[in-house]
Amino acid sequence: MYICKLNREISTINKKYKMRKLFFMLLVAAITTLSGSALTVNNTAGNLAQSVSNAGTVTTLVVTGTMDASDFVFITNSMPSLTSINLSGVSIVPYNKGNALYGTVTNYNANEIPRTAFFGKKLTSVTLPSNLQSIGYAAFAGCYQLRSITIPASVAIIDDYAFSGSGLTSIVVPQSVQIMGKGVFSRCESLTSATINSWFIGDFAFLGDIKLANVSVGASVDMIGRGAFNGCTLLSTINFDPACRMTRIDEEAFINSGLQNIDVKSLGVGTVGDWAFAQTKLRNLALADEMTVLGDGALAHNPLLTSVTLPGLAQTHHNGHFNAPGVQRSLERINDYTFAGDALLQAGNMLKNDVETIGDYAFYNVSAAIDTMRLPASINYLGERAMAGMTGMRALKVDATEVPELGADVWAGVNQHSVPLITASEEVAELYKAADQWMNFFFDAGFILGDVNGDGVVAINDVTTFIDYLLGGGFEIDVRAADFNGDGKATIADVTGLIDILLNGNTRTSIQIIRTKLSNRLASTADALVMSAITLRSGDTRTIEVALNNRDYDYTALQCELVLPEGVELVGVEGIERGLHHKFYANRQNGDENVYCLIGLSDKLNKFAGHEGNILRLTVSANEDFDAADAEIILKDVLLVNMAHRLCLTSDVVSKVNDASGVEQITGDKEIANIRYINVAGQESDAPFDGLNIVITTYVDGTSTTVKVLK
Repeated sequence: MYICKLNREISTINKKYKMRKLFFMLLVAAITTLSGSALTVNNTAGNLAQSVSNAGTVTTLVVTGTMDASDFVFITNSMPSLTSINLSGVSIVPYNKGNALYGTVTNYNANEIPRTAFFGKKLTSVTLPSNLQSIGYAAFAGCYQLRSITIPASVAIIDDYAFSGSGLTSIVVPQSVQIMGKGVFSRCESLTSATINSWFIGDFAFLGDIKLANVSVGASVDMIGRGAFNGCTLLSTINFDPACRMTRIDEEAFINSGLQNIDVKSLGVGTVGDWAFAQTKLRNLALADEMTVLGDGALAHNPLLTSVTLPGLAQTHHNGHFNAPGVQRSLERINDYTFAGDALLQAGNMLKNDVETIGDYAFYNVSAAIDTMRLPASINYLGERAMAGMTGMRALKVDATEVPELGADVWAGVNQHSVPLITASEEVAELYKAADQWMNFFFDAGFILGDVNGDGVVAINDVTTFIDYLLGGGFEIDVRAADFNGDGKATIADVTGLIDILLNGNTRTSIQIIRTKLSNRLASTADALVMSAITLRSGDTRTIEVALNNRDYDYTALQCELVLPEGVELVGVEGIERGLHHKFYANRQNGDENVYCLIGLSDKLNKFAGHEGNILRLTVSANEDFDAADAEIILKDVLLVNMAHRLCLTSDVVSKVNDASGVEQITGDKEIANIRYINVAGQESDAPFDGLNIVITTYVDGTSTTVKVLK
């Protein structure tokens, strides 16, 4: 009986368990149905709360009829699960009942999505009313799952931050939009493309949109607002409608963006605001002739910028007078910091003849090699440190016959004593010689600073002549030209000053001009440098040995430019074998990462021993951006100094770079007859061995070179 009773109890328990399980499953099903529910409501304005039950579970909502701001408040506060809303059949009516709904706002217009109505919601799909006129403040801000939305052609106002921080991937702004508020599409980190046809692009409109790469601007847009594309690092260019014309590009519009190209000239922009194009990837820019304002720092800190065409005519004066009636004037002031930090900018002939003022720090650290920097006749003031750090300036030409006023330290960091100041006449030069700061320039007094041998140019043979003079070798020099520190003497300290200006390219003439001048006086020698080929891959560090084959003369020094491929850096230079008694110097040329000035000389005027073989070793390193395809290492504009301190011109040397096995040598003016490779075991072959090779190159003229190459 006990067992029967137990079985009956177990049976009862099982029935209760099954009933509870069934109830639980039905409950889960009901909850699932509620949590994913869709609802269509034909609403009368103000009644949405009464028309929707279980609002917390509604995911899809379609509303027809009329709505007002109170209905949007209900959606904002009571529908947390909403992912899709369709308002295409809705008319939004005014709300003026005097009670605050969103914040302290009490009155709401017709055809307007109220402020913050959908802020932070999980919306993935939105259809707006076809007659919508306004999208309110932050209405869809933070809707990070919202990938797309169509803005109706009736919308005239998009208020501040309307879609900020949303998940939009593309957007089209219709021509109907007359007012675009601040930061409308800012921090939309998934946004990749935008088509803008509004009347203007609002302040900070696309701020920080790090994936925005494609932007098209319609003909109706006439202004780009402050910080509109600030931080858009993938934005390299903008497609403007051919009919688009703009009045202004406001401050910081493209700062810290990836901008590489923009056709400002065709747009006819009249004003470019402060820092508008600072910290971009622009390489060149032509400004519109209509422009009258170029703001502070407008083009500052652009490391790739080499060329800027300023607005205005080349000649704007009439019958010798500025401001003549009927004569167009444009940009009269270069503002503070306008080109500061643009190390590669070729500013020599950039200033037009109507520029009157150069602001503080305007050309600060514009250090590119410039044969002549020209200041037009209209200049009357240069601001504090306006041209400080212009270490590549080889001459300064001032057309103004009255000495312009100066701020403090206009040419700080520039070795003014080595830079000639060219004026309109001797009479005008006397005025500059008596003027503060201007007087520190070099005025032509029958010598060129650094031209110690008097041949009209400043080059490496001036150094050897100077050293010979100090060693008592009997060579005469012009002490005035050798006196770099201005103490009235020619000493070893001045030799250091001369070497420094050669290494930094801060001489009166560039090395190309030296060659042009001397090529008419000296025939090129058949003596030549020979550079070993190199196998180089990304991440490698390799050495290159440079030999000298000389039969015509013995040489004590050399000067040339070393040009490396992009992504390759010089990390060391040293004398070897025939050049062990020489010191070698290398320095980047005026911020150009790929070009070095290379100098080799002996402080005791030792010659390079013998007549063939290595004299120096270069060590180079390739970074991750290096591509060996078509890469070359070049020694160009090679000048050799013979025992009589005469310059001899020889051919350029080119070495092909490869990332595969094999060794080759190329040298100017030398035809190779054959190349033999010998390994450490003494074996000989026509092809390189793995490991260390002794490479013997024989030329058709009977000469040969021997270098060591690691395969």
